[in-house]
Amino acid sequence: MPIKLISVTKTTSISVDTRKVERAEVVTLSYDWSERDITLFKKIVKQGGKVNIKGKKYICIPGEKVTNSQSQRDGGAAKMHGPEE
Repeated sequence: MPIKLISVTKTTSISVDTRKVERAEVVTLSYDWSERDITLFKKIVKQGGKVNIKGKKYICIPGEKVTNSQSQRDGGAAKMHGPEE
């Protein structure tokens, strides 16, 4: 079972054997991976790093998180107070 496209974010940069690849190509490459390989790759995509799977070297560089002007993580939309409160 391959990984899903949503497992690889758009901002993540992925290289296979020093060649930059798109998200869809990673999904097609993952068809013959084991469950262990898929779990390992998902972790590497989230935190960044290098991993060898089926004789190919994958280098993942995660994209930057959304931050505000004080370099703090964005908290998302402000909480809306309704008539219930």
